[in-house]
Amino acid sequence: MSSRFPKKFGGTFPLRYILVVLFLPYLLFGALGSAGPLPAPQGAVDWVGGFIEGVGYGTARPTGNRPGDRLKAIRAAEVLAQRALAETIHGVRIDGETSVGDDVKRYVLESRVQGLIRGARKVKETVDWDGNTPSATVTLRVCLVADAPECRNSPTLVGILPAGERHEPSYVPAVSFGEGPASGNGAGEVFSVEKEVSYDSSSPVTGLVLDLKAWGHVRELFPVVAAFGEKGSLQTVFSAKRVLPKVIRTYGVARYADSVPQARKVERVGKNPLVVPVAEVTPENMLIVHREAARVIRETTRYGNDYLSEAKVVIAGK
Repeated sequence: MSSRFPKKFGGTFPLRYILVVLFLPYLLFGALGSAGPLPAPQGAVDWVGGFIEGVGYGTARPTGNRPGDRLKAIRAAEVLAQRALAETIHGVRIDGETSVGDDVKRYVLESRVQGLIRGARKVKETVDWDGNTPSATVTLRVCLVADAPECRNSPTLVGILPAGERHEPSYVPAVSFGEGPASGNGAGEVFSVEKEVSYDSSSPVTGLVLDLKAWGHVRELFPVVAAFGEKGSLQTVFSAKRVLPKVIRTYGVARYADSVPQARKVERVGKNPLVVPVAEVTPENMLIVHREAARVIRETTRYGNDYLSEAKVVIAGK
């Protein structure tokens, strides 16, 4: 997990002052009266569920006022859960070259991230007692995208990122697949459509599922799919540039699933998704599909059925 933070957080004060303010309640009453050391705050990204969670643990010095002590412990835990969220959000990968923390610095998004954290939903709260000393656990959650029902009226991480200003990473091929002759796949092999893809050709394709098979892929917000074209050169099949900016702000560029059956259940890819196996993952984390599969993707997105521009894409595999 990356712990890189912008020099300023919130656009006015240096980050060290913001952290002092965030931790002040914990320093005043959270560390006192504890029966033992509390677990460290924890943060994690659930790419399948489409959210980021931060878990914080807090306590309070016993004063004899149990309701008040309980509230102080909860507040201390919330502060640390916010810290875990901030660290995790900044470490989320946008692509093979950029994290959210990089974007925060580049586009001055400190106040947007701070607002996202302040608006995090509390999904769990527990308080245990050791005598008169409370120990609270608080779980906060922010949404990556607006796909899930509970996220549709909430701010999302992709919603605060600049969708139309970003340039493609340097490793993305400048030429899109199909712009020129596609006479080779880089390995001298020819694959039949039947071996490469799976879908009902009698109905319009409703989305794309990329099957990772055994390939390792680091999950990121803006994945890139490419194929080998003429003379073995890579050509772009799918990237954030292909998706409408308004779609990115709502749904992102792609969703993730742990398996193809799970991916088929994602509502966004519809009832007749095109399932394409990934042939390779590059060191830059690009997903490579064979030329024949790329040709089918190109053909099925014609005639007003451009499911790629609507980000109806799921990457399947752990």
